[in-house]
Amino acid sequence: MIAVGTFLTGYGEAGYEHEGYAAFVLDDGTLSATYGPETRPRMVGQFVAACGCGWTGATRYACADGDPLDEDAEELALGEWERSHARPVLEQAQRGELGRLRAQLRQLAVAQLSGADDYRPPLQRARQLDGVVEALEAATARARRLRDQAHEQAERNGGA
Repeated sequence: MIAVGTFLTGYGEAGYEHEGYAAFVLDDGTLSATYGPETRPRMVGQFVAACGCGWTGATRYACADGDPLDEDAEELALGEWERSHARPVLEQAQRGELGRLRAQLRQLAVAQLSGADDYRPPLQRARQLDGVVEALEAATARARRLRDQAHEQAERNGGA
């Protein structure tokens, strides 16, 4: 049996780069996502928060009565992953996307069209306008992704 990972939704594709799980602590201090005949005898009855990207938490969560499948300890580890790793990393990525959207919009507002463009030959003007349309489509797609993520986050957080 392999530990089933957890993803945070509402952050687009970046959310799938961070799969959180409660890793089993083994007798030599290593961590395992696998519960099976090879690992079961070596489990010490503790979980550690872990992420598919390689991050691990700092706290060991003891399993009640040494039960290696203690759901309470597993939930505590997943809570640490979400609070200490996933949300901060994904929120930073989202802020980066907002910054890129702002930069795209500034570039469009400042550099794409000027009064001198009115006197260009039609083919040059058409090519320039193709670039404007392409940049607008990219900015619109980014804005829609960010809007959809914000709606999903608001729904998950009860409208907050």
